[in-house]
Amino acid sequence: MTRHGRDVIVRILAAGVGLVVVPQTLLAQSDPIELQNRAIQRLEAFVETFRKTGDMRSRLPDLAQADAEFTASNRVLAARNDWSPLALGLIKQGHVYRMQGQWQAAAQFYTLAEEAARRGKDVVRQSDALSWRGLAQSSQHNLGQAIADATQAVRLAETTADKDVLAQALDVLGAAQVAQLDLAAAVDTLTREVAVAAEAKNPMASWFAFSNRSDVYTKTGEKCGYDRYNPQCLEAFDRARADLQQALAIARRLGYTFIAGQTEQFIRNVENHRTIVLGQQQSTQALEKADIFHPKRPGDVLVTNTFVAEPGIDPGVVQAFELAKRSSSQSAFGPVEDARSEYVEGAVNEMRGNNDAALAHFLKAVDLLDADRRLLRSERSRGTFGADRMEFYYAAVQQLLDHRRYADAFEVFERSRSRSLADLLASRALTLGQPDEQRLFAESATLRTKIADAQSRLFEVITPGDTAKASADVTSIQAEIRALEDQDAKIHARMASEAPRLESLVSAKPATLAALQRSMREEQYEVLQYLVAKPGVYVWHLTPDSVVVRNVFLPREELIKKVGLLQSSLADRNATFDQTTARELFLYLFQPIASGIGTNHLVIIPHEDLQYVPFEVLQDPADGRYLGERFQITTAPSASILLTLKRSTTLSGGRLLAVADPEIPAARREVTAIAQQFPSRSRVVIEPRASESDVKTWVRDYDVIHLSVHGKYDPAEPMLSYLLLGQGATDDGRLTAAEMFGLPLDKSRIVVLSACETGRAEATHGNEILGMLRGLLYAGAGTLVLSHWEVNSEATALWMQTFYEAAATRPVPEAARLALVKVKSNPAYSHPYFWAAFGVVGR
Repeated sequence: MTRHGRDVIVRILAAGVGLVVVPQTLLAQSDPIELQNRAIQRLEAFVETFRKTGDMRSRLPDLAQADAEFTASNRVLAARNDWSPLALGLIKQGHVYRMQGQWQAAAQFYTLAEEAARRGKDVVRQSDALSWRGLAQSSQHNLGQAIADATQAVRLAETTADKDVLAQALDVLGAAQVAQLDLAAAVDTLTREVAVAAEAKNPMASWFAFSNRSDVYTKTGEKCGYDRYNPQCLEAFDRARADLQQALAIARRLGYTFIAGQTEQFIRNVENHRTIVLGQQQSTQALEKADIFHPKRPGDVLVTNTFVAEPGIDPGVVQAFELAKRSSSQSAFGPVEDARSEYVEGAVNEMRGNNDAALAHFLKAVDLLDADRRLLRSERSRGTFGADRMEFYYAAVQQLLDHRRYADAFEVFERSRSRSLADLLASRALTLGQPDEQRLFAESATLRTKIADAQSRLFEVITPGDTAKASADVTSIQAEIRALEDQDAKIHARMASEAPRLESLVSAKPATLAALQRSMREEQYEVLQYLVAKPGVYVWHLTPDSVVVRNVFLPREELIKKVGLLQSSLADRNATFDQTTARELFLYLFQPIASGIGTNHLVIIPHEDLQYVPFEVLQDPADGRYLGERFQITTAPSASILLTLKRSTTLSGGRLLAVADPEIPAARREVTAIAQQFPSRSRVVIEPRASESDVKTWVRDYDVIHLSVHGKYDPAEPMLSYLLLGQGATDDGRLTAAEMFGLPLDKSRIVVLSACETGRAEATHGNEILGMLRGLLYAGAGTLVLSHWEVNSEATALWMQTFYEAAATRPVPEAARLALVKVKSNPAYSHPYFWAAFGVVGR
């Protein structure tokens, strides 16, 4: 350690971090190690008593004495440059404050301990200090720093033989991953912790490992309330209970009566959660049998202007809220999750009819949640963090709508929509100045996607009673993850040295209603946006001068079923088109605001499962016309992202890059015909097959990009969906959604992917869109034309030729409408599979 570094530690210790006065008798102690050992014994006795009885108050004087002893011994050790024992003493002194919930003070000691251990080249204690600092950061809701500290601690601990320190590092990392709802990553981390803890000396290591992993399974089960398809939710609760029973056996064997009692309560909480979810499933099944969600005319749909339920205490709901309170404070030493507590208070006030108080609590919950979210460093972390807390936003939106505070309701709703992507786009504008930086970011995004894919596969394999084959699969996948993480670490090291700006992530300011209305007024479009809530769908109609919101009674489960029926009838040309569902969805989603439409151009901002609905196929029962015939329809993930996109214009004067797969005859004809619209400013590549690396290079110089190739959607990991191009010396010919982050598309006016499933994406409950759309928007695409399903080559060629002919003199949305009408008018292509295959993302 430098003289300056040593002096910093000595000065801080001399001040006792402002928390302890050291008696002169201790300062005169001749042997600091002996003094340190006495303090450690007091600390361990305090913990032992707590684990057996839950009593902390009676032994607080022991903590105060240990604090004084640690301070005295640490001063001497610092003066001697005895770094390794000093690191141990500082860690233990941090525990004194951690056990009293004084997390900031604890974090200071852990920081000093890490510095001392690093100077003393004591990797074990350096890892241990980082782990505990990560826990302190997590307990202060700083999950981004917690994960960074714990990840570094794991990497250091893996270079040693100390299983206790490695188990502790994995414990902190896994708990932070659970907190941000990155469950696939957490199950990988915590399954490793279970195995490592079995070899640790501390018998409680396994208790923490099983307890933490039970949280993963509990969160998985809770997702049944909002996952589009999650058939294994009840099994997840069973897995959580099995892990907790293992933890309970450990606590009982060690004689830790209080910890055993806490574990029993955790088991009861899991069983209660399971009962509630089972009840919800049974209610859904009963609802499905009721024939009340098949409207034939507008009057069959229940539409209201109220958004908050009548006051009334529902015992089942109260029980759920009490469970939420308990689950937010399960950790023996951790703080109550403030945002959830505010939400619970708001919900209780709402049930009592105290709507003003309820609104205040809900808004506070949203503010606290946003504050926690901003502390996360990566866009993946921000994207998953709020997935189980979306109700905090929606509850505030409902109250604001009932209070007729439409602008505020819009702003709060916007804060919940695609925020991670919005942050990503804002960060790109500030950080990516060079092409090499963008490629480096894409490389990082690809690796992180591959890691997430492997973690998801691991999640599916792991069960409480693993068979030999499953165990072999776990080992294989974990080895794959470790190798990918090593590559990712190297990429981040390159970022730190070559482009440190890429490691930053700013928080984008959500769009305001006034800003959106200015854009609508200038460009003459209107917006339909949706909020899918449990009891119904909120349909918003936004014009340059007005806001209309309707509460449509269509429970989420019924909506999901209808979306599934419509999808299955559209994606297969041989299936009969489900006209009944198309008409019902028209009555639910469009008819309630139809009379106020005053434009030909509608921008749809869908929500959750409505992301999977091509609104063009919704059919008016009164006259049989489809929305896609009547209106220019474009879509956007959120208003904030919509306003970052380029204004739609004609394609006149554009520079065209058109690439076709030579093995698709219709694609050859398609790009040849399109090129005629750009006679002197085009590059058409058919043979030989364009390589992935060539396309990545060429797109920089063109503002109209058209790729007519094969595409493949990956439902397990949408960011690994790809376009099939030619292989090169440095690529595999698969241009994935993650790699699209690196495409230089800043000059583009439009990107058209005339391939199968390019517009398919996963809409998460955290309101993020995962697929090619995400990568292309980040890369700078101004407007996108993407496919909803596997397309027919001949119908696609006709659609594209008509589209480009019209786009020479008309805006892109109108050109897309005319192309739809042209294909639909062909008797061979009357099924919407042919004419509704493509959608436009943009303004």
